[in-house]
Amino acid sequence: MTAIESKSESPSIEEIAKNLNDAGIPPDFGDDNSRLLIKMWRTLGQGQPVTQQMTAQIAEGLGIPFERADEFLRQITERDSNDNIIGLVGLSLNQEWAHRLIVNGRPLRTWCAWDTLFLPAMLGETVVVESESPLSGTLVRLTVTPNEVENSTPETAVVSVATIDPKVHDVSSVEAIWSNFCHQVYFFPSVEEAQEWARGKSNIAILTVQEGYELGKLAFSNLRRFAQ
Repeated sequence: MTAIESKSESPSIEEIAKNLNDAGIPPDFGDDNSRLLIKMWRTLGQGQPVTQQMTAQIAEGLGIPFERADEFLRQITERDSNDNIIGLVGLSLNQEWAHRLIVNGRPLRTWCAWDTLFLPAMLGETVVVESESPLSGTLVRLTVTPNEVENSTPETAVVSVATIDPKVHDVSSVEAIWSNFCHQVYFFPSVEEAQEWARGKSNIAILTVQEGYELGKLAFSNLRRFAQ
């Protein structure tokens, strides 16, 4: 791992994943909600808002009472003015998010850079990622399959990750996740630029994009079982 701190002081990918899990990124959703989440991700990945009727049909198909599905989803979604789902645990139709995820030509967005690395496995799709460095505006472009980062432009691209301490950082709501995690997670064209951006910040690790992908595999290992 490449990190802000010296290598001996840097947390391992396994340690970062464990701390994220301990803090609730992602929570243990349980089997029913995990199956529901995968179906909802893939429906939202078609590029259109998910209506209440669509949600009810998906829940019925999974044998989950709509009221229980709706209660769960309201904790982890963005909604439009018609109460349709437009964002769901990292995947979004909201164009205000900076990170672009192109799925079969459909332009979507993600809450943070790291989302683009774990979502392809959940969607079962190869995606193109486009995201600008918050420091220089340099475009980072990736192709990510469900199984690997296929290519990266530039090849030296890295991703910052907030190394959440479950005893300190609140990630108990969507808004808290945005504030304490997502707003610290970006792509950069090089380690040097990421280090410049992170200077003076605490709890930031800088990973290669492949390491960021591996972190996603570890942190979301339980959910990945339902995406097969």
